[in-house]
Amino acid sequence: MLKRKKNIPLLVTMSVLGTFILAGCGKEAATGEGKAVNPDAYNNEPVTLTIYSYNASVLNDTDLEELVTRSIKAKFPNITPQLIPQSATTLDKMIASGEIPDMILSTSYWYYDLLDRGLVSDLNSFIKNENISFSKFEPEAIDVMKSFSDKGEILGMPYSIMYNMLIYNKDIFDKFAVPYPKDGMTWDETIELAKRVTRVEQGVQYVGLDIGPPTRLTRQLGLPAIDEKGEKAVFQTEGYKKAYSLLEKLYGIPGIVEPNKRYEYGIDFFLKDQKLAMYQFNTAAITARLPQLKETGKDFNWDVVSLPTFEDKKGYSREPEVQMAAVTPNSKNKKAAYAVIKTMISEEAQRAMNRGSKATVLADPAMKKEYALDTKLYEGKNIKNVFVPKLTKVPRQHKYDIKVYPFLNEAAKKIAYEKKDINTVLREAEEKANKWIQENK
Repeated sequence: MLKRKKNIPLLVTMSVLGTFILAGCGKEAATGEGKAVNPDAYNNEPVTLTIYSYNASVLNDTDLEELVTRSIKAKFPNITPQLIPQSATTLDKMIASGEIPDMILSTSYWYYDLLDRGLVSDLNSFIKNENISFSKFEPEAIDVMKSFSDKGEILGMPYSIMYNMLIYNKDIFDKFAVPYPKDGMTWDETIELAKRVTRVEQGVQYVGLDIGPPTRLTRQLGLPAIDEKGEKAVFQTEGYKKAYSLLEKLYGIPGIVEPNKRYEYGIDFFLKDQKLAMYQFNTAAITARLPQLKETGKDFNWDVVSLPTFEDKKGYSREPEVQMAAVTPNSKNKKAAYAVIKTMISEEAQRAMNRGSKATVLADPAMKKEYALDTKLYEGKNIKNVFVPKLTKVPRQHKYDIKVYPFLNEAAKKIAYEKKDINTVLREAEEKANKWIQENK
Protein backbone atom coordinates (compact mmCIF):
# COMPACT_ATOMS: atom_id res chain seq x y z
CA MET A 1 0.00 0.00 0.00
CA LEU A 2 1.16 3.53 -0.63
CA LYS A 3 1.76 6.17 2.00
CA ARG A 4 -0.04 9.47 1.62
CA LYS A 5 2.20 12.49 1.98
CA LYS A 6 0.97 15.46 3.93
CA ASN A 7 -0.21 18.66 2.30
CA ILE A 8 -1.37 17.06 -0.91
CA PRO A 9 -2.72 19.76 -3.23
CA LEU A 10 -6.37 19.04 -3.96
CA LEU A 11 -6.08 19.16 -7.72
CA VAL A 12 -3.17 19.15 -10.13
CA THR A 13 -3.90 21.95 -12.60
CA MET A 14 -2.94 21.14 -16.15
CA SER A 15 -3.89 22.02 -19.69
CA VAL A 16 -7.51 22.43 -20.76
CA LEU A 17 -9.21 19.50 -22.43
CA GLY A 18 -10.58 21.50 -25.32
CA THR A 19 -7.14 22.10 -26.80
CA PHE A 20 -6.63 18.49 -27.70
CA ILE A 21 -9.89 16.56 -28.04
CA LEU A 22 -10.09 15.70 -31.71
CA ALA A 23 -13.63 15.11 -32.83
CA GLY A 24 -12.56 13.47 -36.06
CA CYS A 25 -9.95 11.06 -34.72
CA GLY A 26 -9.52 7.63 -36.22
CA LYS A 27 -10.40 4.40 -34.45
CA GLU A 28 -7.21 4.00 -32.44
CA ALA A 29 -7.24 7.50 -30.97
CA ALA A 30 -10.98 7.54 -30.40
CA THR A 31 -10.94 4.38 -28.31
CA GLY A 32 -7.63 4.79 -26.55
CA GLU A 33 -5.96 1.99 -28.54
CA GLY A 34 -2.62 1.99 -30.33
CA LYS A 35 0.88 2.87 -29.20
CA ALA A 36 1.42 5.58 -26.64
CA VAL A 37 2.90 8.79 -27.99
CA ASN A 38 4.26 9.69 -24.58
CA PRO A 39 7.90 8.56 -24.23
CA ASP A 40 7.44 8.41 -20.44
CA ALA A 41 4.52 5.96 -20.64
CA TYR A 42 4.50 2.79 -18.58
CA ASN A 43 7.58 0.72 -19.32
CA ASN A 44 6.45 -2.69 -18.07
CA GLU A 45 8.18 -2.64 -14.69
CA PRO A 46 6.52 -5.07 -12.25
CA VAL A 47 4.02 -3.25 -10.05
CA THR A 48 1.07 -4.05 -7.81
CA LEU A 49 -1.61 -1.46 -8.52
CA THR A 50 -4.00 -0.97 -5.61
CA ILE A 51 -7.60 -0.15 -6.58
CA TYR A 52 -10.37 0.87 -4.16
CA SER A 53 -14.01 0.46 -5.14
CA TYR A 54 -16.23 3.21 -3.73
CA ASN A 55 -19.88 2.42 -4.54
CA ALA A 56 -18.75 1.15 -7.95
CA SER A 57 -20.27 -2.37 -7.75
CA VAL A 58 -16.81 -3.98 -7.83
CA LEU A 59 -17.45 -6.32 -4.94
CA ASN A 60 -14.77 -8.99 -5.31
CA ASP A 61 -11.86 -10.27 -7.38
CA THR A 62 -14.26 -11.76 -9.93
CA ASP A 63 -15.68 -8.30 -10.61
CA LEU A 64 -12.15 -6.86 -10.82
CA GLU A 65 -11.14 -9.63 -13.23
CA GLU A 66 -14.00 -8.73 -15.56
CA LEU A 67 -13.40 -4.99 -15.40
CA VAL A 68 -9.60 -4.67 -15.20
CA THR A 69 -7.44 -7.75 -14.70
CA ARG A 70 -8.43 -9.73 -17.79
CA SER A 71 -7.64 -6.96 -20.26
CA ILE A 72 -4.53 -5.84 -18.40
CA LYS A 73 -2.96 -9.32 -18.39
CA ALA A 74 -2.94 -9.35 -22.19
CA LYS A 75 -1.30 -5.94 -22.67
CA PHE A 76 0.59 -5.31 -19.43
CA PRO A 77 1.32 -8.65 -17.73
CA ASN A 78 3.65 -6.97 -15.22
CA ILE A 79 0.80 -4.95 -13.71
CA THR A 80 -1.01 -6.83 -10.95
CA PRO A 81 -4.30 -5.13 -9.98
CA GLN A 82 -5.17 -5.58 -6.30
CA LEU A 83 -8.69 -4.80 -5.12
CA ILE A 84 -9.39 -3.08 -1.82
CA PRO A 85 -13.11 -3.77 -1.37
CA GLN A 86 -15.32 -1.16 0.22
CA SER A 87 -16.24 -3.66 2.91
CA ALA A 88 -12.61 -3.66 4.11
CA THR A 89 -12.16 0.04 4.86
CA THR A 90 -13.45 3.58 4.28
CA LEU A 91 -12.08 6.67 2.59
CA ASP A 92 -11.51 8.40 5.92
CA LYS A 93 -9.77 5.39 7.46
CA MET A 94 -7.39 5.17 4.51
CA ILE A 95 -6.58 8.86 4.80
CA ALA A 96 -6.07 8.61 8.57
CA SER A 97 -3.72 5.65 8.19
CA GLY A 98 -1.88 7.12 5.21
CA GLU A 99 -2.71 4.02 3.18
CA ILE A 100 -3.93 5.53 -0.08
CA PRO A 101 -4.62 3.33 -3.14
CA ASP A 102 -3.31 4.13 -6.60
CA MET A 103 -6.76 4.26 -8.17
CA ILE A 104 -10.33 4.69 -6.98
CA LEU A 105 -13.38 3.53 -8.91
CA SER A 106 -16.60 5.35 -8.11
CA THR A 107 -19.76 6.78 -9.65
CA SER A 108 -20.70 10.32 -10.55
CA TYR A 109 -23.30 10.28 -7.77
CA TRP A 110 -20.61 9.83 -5.10
CA TYR A 111 -17.70 11.56 -6.81
CA TYR A 112 -17.68 14.71 -4.72
CA ASP A 113 -16.73 12.58 -1.72
CA LEU A 114 -13.43 11.91 -3.50
CA LEU A 115 -12.97 15.56 -4.48
CA ASP A 116 -13.65 16.83 -0.97
CA ARG A 117 -10.95 14.51 0.39
CA GLY A 118 -8.33 15.40 -2.22
CA LEU A 119 -8.26 11.89 -3.68
CA VAL A 120 -8.34 12.77 -7.38
CA SER A 121 -5.85 14.27 -9.82
CA ASP A 122 -6.17 15.99 -13.19
CA LEU A 123 -5.90 13.62 -16.16
CA ASN A 124 -5.42 16.28 -18.84
CA SER A 125 -1.72 15.61 -19.47
CA PHE A 126 -2.31 11.87 -19.65
CA ILE A 127 -5.17 12.38 -22.12
CA LYS A 128 -3.11 14.71 -24.27
CA ASN A 129 0.04 12.59 -24.21
CA GLU A 130 -1.88 9.45 -25.12
CA ASN A 131 -3.85 11.26 -27.84
CA ILE A 132 -7.18 10.10 -26.38
CA SER A 133 -10.35 11.47 -27.93
CA PHE A 134 -13.87 11.20 -26.56
CA SER A 135 -15.60 11.34 -29.93
CA LYS A 136 -16.94 7.79 -29.56
CA PHE A 137 -18.09 8.17 -25.97
CA GLU A 138 -21.71 8.78 -24.97
CA PRO A 139 -22.00 12.61 -24.96
CA GLU A 140 -23.91 12.52 -21.66
CA ALA A 141 -20.97 10.74 -20.02
CA ILE A 142 -18.61 13.46 -21.19
CA ASP A 143 -20.96 16.11 -19.81
CA VAL A 144 -20.80 14.36 -16.45
CA MET A 145 -17.02 14.08 -16.63
CA LYS A 146 -16.63 17.81 -17.26
CA SER A 147 -19.11 18.82 -14.58
CA PHE A 148 -16.69 18.28 -11.69
CA SER A 149 -14.45 21.22 -12.52
CA ASP A 150 -14.98 24.76 -13.78
CA LYS A 151 -11.26 25.08 -14.59
CA GLY A 152 -11.05 22.58 -17.42
CA GLU A 153 -9.64 19.77 -15.28
CA ILE A 154 -10.57 16.19 -16.05
CA LEU A 155 -10.79 14.57 -12.64
CA GLY A 156 -11.86 11.09 -13.61
CA MET A 157 -12.18 8.85 -16.67
CA PRO A 158 -15.65 7.48 -17.51
CA TYR A 159 -15.56 3.77 -18.22
CA SER A 160 -19.17 2.61 -17.78
CA ILE A 161 -22.73 3.93 -17.62
CA MET A 162 -25.36 2.56 -15.28
CA TYR A 163 -28.75 2.58 -16.99
CA ASN A 164 -31.95 2.45 -14.98
CA MET A 165 -34.71 -0.07 -15.43
CA LEU A 166 -37.75 -1.61 -13.79
CA ILE A 167 -37.28 -5.20 -12.68
CA TYR A 168 -40.42 -7.15 -11.83
CA ASN A 169 -41.46 -10.47 -10.30
CA LYS A 170 -43.58 -12.34 -12.86
CA ASP A 171 -44.63 -14.90 -10.26
CA ILE A 172 -46.44 -12.22 -8.24
CA PHE A 173 -48.27 -10.92 -11.32
CA ASP A 174 -49.22 -14.49 -12.25
CA LYS A 175 -50.45 -15.18 -8.71
CA PHE A 176 -52.94 -12.32 -8.95
CA ALA A 177 -53.68 -12.71 -12.68
CA VAL A 178 -52.46 -9.17 -13.41
CA PRO A 179 -50.79 -8.22 -16.75
CA TYR A 180 -47.03 -7.71 -16.67
CA PRO A 181 -45.45 -4.25 -16.88
CA LYS A 182 -44.60 -3.04 -20.39
CA ASP A 183 -41.88 -0.93 -21.97
CA GLY A 184 -42.74 2.75 -22.28
CA MET A 185 -45.13 2.98 -19.33
CA THR A 186 -45.58 6.26 -17.46
CA TRP A 187 -45.13 6.40 -13.70
CA ASP A 188 -48.87 7.00 -13.26
CA GLU A 189 -49.59 3.81 -15.21
CA THR A 190 -47.03 1.93 -13.14
CA ILE A 191 -48.61 3.06 -9.88
CA GLU A 192 -52.02 1.95 -11.10
CA LEU A 193 -50.49 -1.45 -11.86
CA ALA A 194 -48.89 -1.50 -8.40
CA LYS A 195 -52.33 -1.12 -6.81
CA ARG A 196 -53.44 -4.40 -8.37
CA VAL A 197 -50.58 -6.46 -6.93
CA THR A 198 -50.35 -4.85 -3.49
CA ARG A 199 -52.31 -7.44 -1.55
CA VAL A 200 -52.32 -9.72 1.47
CA GLU A 201 -52.42 -13.38 0.48
CA GLN A 202 -52.50 -16.10 3.16
CA GLY A 203 -51.12 -13.66 5.69
CA VAL A 204 -48.31 -12.46 3.42
CA GLN A 205 -48.15 -8.80 2.39
CA TYR A 206 -47.11 -8.31 -1.23
CA VAL A 207 -45.89 -4.83 -2.15
CA GLY A 208 -46.54 -3.53 -5.66
CA LEU A 209 -43.76 -1.02 -6.22
CA ASP A 210 -40.71 0.55 -4.62
CA ILE A 211 -39.45 3.60 -6.50
CA GLY A 212 -36.71 4.20 -3.97
CA PRO A 213 -35.43 7.59 -2.74
CA PRO A 214 -37.17 10.69 -4.14
CA THR A 215 -33.99 11.74 -5.93
CA ARG A 216 -34.54 8.92 -8.41
CA LEU A 217 -37.52 10.93 -9.62
CA THR A 218 -36.11 14.45 -9.23
CA ARG A 219 -32.98 13.53 -11.16
CA GLN A 220 -35.07 11.87 -13.87
CA LEU A 221 -36.73 15.26 -14.27
CA GLY A 222 -33.29 16.91 -14.49
CA LEU A 223 -33.85 18.98 -11.34
CA PRO A 224 -30.90 20.56 -9.53
CA ALA A 225 -30.85 20.47 -5.74
CA ILE A 226 -28.75 23.63 -5.29
CA ASP A 227 -29.05 26.97 -7.08
CA GLU A 228 -26.47 28.11 -9.64
CA LYS A 229 -24.55 30.18 -7.09
CA GLY A 230 -24.28 27.23 -4.73
CA GLU A 231 -25.84 29.23 -1.93
CA LYS A 232 -29.25 27.66 -1.30
CA ALA A 233 -31.45 24.65 -1.98
CA VAL A 234 -34.19 24.82 -4.60
CA PHE A 235 -36.84 22.33 -3.49
CA GLN A 236 -39.97 24.47 -3.70
CA THR A 237 -40.42 24.22 -7.44
CA GLU A 238 -43.08 22.76 -9.69
CA GLY A 239 -40.69 19.97 -10.69
CA TYR A 240 -40.18 18.84 -7.10
CA LYS A 241 -43.92 19.05 -6.45
CA LYS A 242 -44.53 16.83 -9.47
CA ALA A 243 -42.08 14.20 -8.19
CA TYR A 244 -43.51 14.24 -4.66
CA SER A 245 -47.08 14.07 -5.96
CA LEU A 246 -46.11 10.77 -7.54
CA LEU A 247 -44.69 9.52 -4.25
CA GLU A 248 -47.85 10.66 -2.47
CA LYS A 249 -49.95 8.51 -4.85
CA LEU A 250 -47.70 5.53 -4.25
CA TYR A 251 -47.72 5.85 -0.46
CA GLY A 252 -51.49 6.18 -0.54
CA ILE A 253 -51.90 2.58 -1.74
CA PRO A 254 -52.98 0.46 1.25
CA GLY A 255 -50.16 -1.94 2.10
CA ILE A 256 -47.32 0.06 0.53
CA VAL A 257 -46.41 1.72 3.84
CA GLU A 258 -45.99 -0.93 6.50
CA PRO A 259 -47.29 -0.39 10.05
CA ASN A 260 -43.76 -1.02 11.35
CA LYS A 261 -42.63 2.11 9.52
CA ARG A 262 -41.20 0.81 6.26
CA TYR A 263 -41.99 2.53 2.98
CA GLU A 264 -38.84 1.65 1.03
CA TYR A 265 -37.91 -1.99 0.54
CA GLY A 266 -34.79 -2.26 -1.60
CA ILE A 267 -33.19 -4.77 -3.95
CA ASP A 268 -32.68 -7.44 -1.29
CA PHE A 269 -36.41 -7.46 -0.48
CA PHE A 270 -37.05 -7.97 -4.19
CA LEU A 271 -34.45 -10.70 -4.77
CA LYS A 272 -34.39 -12.51 -1.42
CA ASP A 273 -37.78 -11.99 0.22
CA GLN A 274 -39.52 -12.01 -3.17
CA LYS A 275 -42.54 -10.10 -1.89
CA LEU A 276 -41.94 -6.96 -3.98
CA ALA A 277 -43.54 -6.91 -7.42
CA MET A 278 -41.60 -4.04 -9.08
CA TYR A 279 -38.37 -2.24 -8.24
CA GLN A 280 -36.42 0.54 -9.93
CA PHE A 281 -32.64 0.12 -9.96
CA ASN A 282 -29.61 0.37 -12.24
CA THR A 283 -28.06 -2.24 -14.52
CA ALA A 284 -24.73 -2.55 -12.70
CA ALA A 285 -26.23 -3.05 -9.24
CA ILE A 286 -28.84 -5.56 -10.39
CA THR A 287 -26.48 -7.53 -12.60
CA ALA A 288 -23.89 -7.76 -9.81
CA ARG A 289 -26.49 -9.32 -7.49
CA LEU A 290 -28.16 -11.77 -9.85
CA PRO A 291 -25.41 -14.44 -9.53
CA GLN A 292 -26.01 -14.49 -5.76
CA LEU A 293 -29.69 -15.18 -6.44
CA LYS A 294 -28.81 -18.26 -8.48
CA GLU A 295 -26.34 -19.46 -5.85
CA THR A 296 -29.01 -19.43 -3.15
CA GLY A 297 -31.22 -21.72 -5.23
CA LYS A 298 -34.11 -19.27 -4.77
CA ASP A 299 -34.24 -18.05 -8.36
CA PHE A 300 -37.70 -17.04 -9.55
CA ASN A 301 -39.46 -15.87 -12.68
CA TRP A 302 -38.53 -12.23 -13.30
CA ASP A 303 -37.98 -9.84 -16.19
CA VAL A 304 -37.17 -6.20 -16.88
CA VAL A 305 -38.69 -3.31 -18.82
CA SER A 306 -37.52 0.19 -19.61
CA LEU A 307 -37.76 2.72 -16.81
CA PRO A 308 -41.22 4.32 -16.56
CA THR A 309 -41.34 7.98 -17.54
CA PHE A 310 -43.25 11.12 -16.68
CA GLU A 311 -46.23 11.91 -18.89
CA ASP A 312 -44.64 15.07 -20.27
CA LYS A 313 -41.21 13.43 -20.72
CA LYS A 314 -42.09 10.20 -22.48
CA GLY A 315 -39.08 8.41 -23.90
CA TYR A 316 -36.65 9.81 -21.31
CA SER A 317 -35.07 7.63 -18.65
CA ARG A 318 -33.00 8.92 -15.75
CA GLU A 319 -29.73 10.79 -16.21
CA PRO A 320 -26.66 8.60 -16.74
CA GLU A 321 -24.94 7.55 -13.54
CA VAL A 322 -21.40 7.28 -14.82
CA GLN A 323 -18.73 5.06 -13.34
CA MET A 324 -15.35 6.79 -13.33
CA ALA A 325 -11.73 5.95 -12.54
CA ALA A 326 -9.61 8.38 -10.53
CA VAL A 327 -5.85 8.37 -10.03
CA THR A 328 -4.85 9.54 -6.56
CA PRO A 329 -2.51 12.55 -6.41
CA ASN A 330 0.41 10.89 -4.61
CA SER A 331 0.32 7.50 -6.27
CA LYS A 332 3.83 6.29 -7.06
CA ASN A 333 2.41 4.14 -9.85
CA LYS A 334 0.67 6.77 -11.96
CA LYS A 335 2.11 5.52 -15.25
CA ALA A 336 0.79 2.05 -14.56
CA ALA A 337 -2.56 3.54 -13.51
CA TYR A 338 -2.74 5.49 -16.77
CA ALA A 339 -1.96 2.30 -18.69
CA VAL A 340 -4.84 0.57 -16.92
CA ILE A 341 -7.26 3.40 -17.65
CA LYS A 342 -6.26 3.57 -21.30
CA THR A 343 -6.81 -0.17 -21.59
CA MET A 344 -10.19 0.02 -19.81
CA ILE A 345 -11.56 2.49 -22.37
CA SER A 346 -10.21 0.68 -25.42
CA GLU A 347 -12.84 -0.74 -27.75
CA GLU A 348 -11.64 -4.29 -27.11
CA ALA A 349 -11.86 -3.96 -23.32
CA GLN A 350 -15.16 -2.10 -23.48
CA ARG A 351 -16.72 -4.86 -25.56
CA ALA A 352 -15.51 -7.55 -23.14
CA MET A 353 -16.64 -5.55 -20.10
CA ASN A 354 -20.01 -4.82 -21.69
CA ARG A 355 -20.61 -8.51 -22.32
CA GLY A 356 -20.19 -8.89 -18.56
CA SER A 357 -21.95 -6.87 -15.88
CA LYS A 358 -21.07 -3.26 -16.78
CA ALA A 359 -22.56 -1.37 -19.72
CA THR A 360 -20.16 0.31 -22.14
CA VAL A 361 -19.51 4.03 -22.05
CA LEU A 362 -19.11 4.02 -25.84
CA ALA A 363 -21.99 5.25 -28.01
CA ASP A 364 -22.30 2.00 -29.91
CA PRO A 365 -25.88 0.67 -30.32
CA ALA A 366 -24.62 -2.71 -31.58
CA MET A 367 -22.43 -3.13 -28.51
CA LYS A 368 -25.34 -2.33 -26.19
CA LYS A 369 -27.25 -5.26 -27.69
CA GLU A 370 -24.49 -7.50 -26.37
CA TYR A 371 -24.85 -6.32 -22.78
CA ALA A 372 -24.26 -9.13 -20.24
CA LEU A 373 -24.31 -11.83 -22.95
CA ASP A 374 -21.41 -13.74 -21.42
CA THR A 375 -23.08 -13.86 -18.02
CA LYS A 376 -26.21 -15.53 -19.45
CA LEU A 377 -28.10 -13.78 -16.66
CA TYR A 378 -30.54 -12.14 -19.07
CA GLU A 379 -31.19 -15.05 -21.40
CA GLY A 380 -34.82 -14.80 -22.49
CA LYS A 381 -35.17 -11.43 -20.75
CA ASN A 382 -36.16 -8.05 -22.18
CA ILE A 383 -32.81 -6.37 -21.41
CA LYS A 384 -32.29 -4.85 -24.88
CA ASN A 385 -35.20 -2.41 -24.44
CA VAL A 386 -33.70 -0.97 -21.25
CA PHE A 387 -31.28 0.99 -23.47
CA VAL A 388 -33.94 2.42 -25.80
CA PRO A 389 -35.10 5.51 -23.81
CA LYS A 390 -33.02 8.67 -24.10
CA LEU A 391 -30.92 9.78 -21.15
CA THR A 392 -32.16 12.85 -19.31
CA LYS A 393 -29.68 15.71 -19.36
CA VAL A 394 -27.76 15.45 -16.13
CA PRO A 395 -28.84 17.97 -13.49
CA ARG A 396 -26.09 20.42 -12.71
CA GLN A 397 -24.12 18.72 -9.97
CA HIS A 398 -22.90 20.42 -6.84
CA LYS A 399 -20.73 19.22 -3.99
CA TYR A 400 -23.61 19.83 -1.56
CA ASP A 401 -26.03 17.59 -3.46
CA ILE A 402 -25.59 14.38 -1.49
CA LYS A 403 -25.33 16.41 1.71
CA VAL A 404 -28.85 17.82 1.32
CA TYR A 405 -30.47 14.70 -0.13
CA PRO A 406 -31.22 13.36 3.39
CA PHE A 407 -33.58 16.31 3.88
CA LEU A 408 -35.45 15.24 0.73
CA ASN A 409 -35.62 11.67 2.06
CA GLU A 410 -37.03 12.99 5.32
CA ALA A 411 -39.68 14.92 3.38
CA ALA A 412 -40.79 11.73 1.63
CA LYS A 413 -40.88 9.92 4.97
CA LYS A 414 -43.21 12.58 6.41
CA ILE A 415 -45.59 12.11 3.48
CA ALA A 416 -45.55 8.35 3.98
CA TYR A 417 -45.94 8.22 7.76
CA GLU A 418 -47.45 11.54 8.81
CA LYS A 419 -49.50 12.28 5.69
CA LYS A 420 -48.10 15.81 5.62
CA ASP A 421 -48.83 17.89 2.54
CA ILE A 422 -46.24 18.33 -0.21
CA ASN A 423 -45.80 22.10 0.11
CA THR A 424 -45.07 21.79 3.82
CA VAL A 425 -42.52 18.99 3.61
CA LEU A 426 -40.65 20.64 0.72
CA ARG A 427 -40.56 23.97 2.54
CA GLU A 428 -39.23 22.31 5.68
CA ALA A 429 -36.65 20.34 3.70
CA GLU A 430 -35.45 23.47 1.93
CA GLU A 431 -35.14 25.37 5.21
CA LYS A 432 -33.09 22.58 6.78
CA ALA A 433 -30.90 22.28 3.71
CA ASN A 434 -30.24 26.03 3.65
CA LYS A 435 -29.35 25.96 7.34
CA TRP A 436 -26.88 23.13 6.68
CA ILE A 437 -25.34 25.00 3.73
CA GLN A 438 -24.82 28.17 5.76
CA GLU A 439 -23.25 26.24 8.62
CA ASN A 440 -20.93 24.22 6.41
CA LYS A 441 -19.80 26.65 3.72
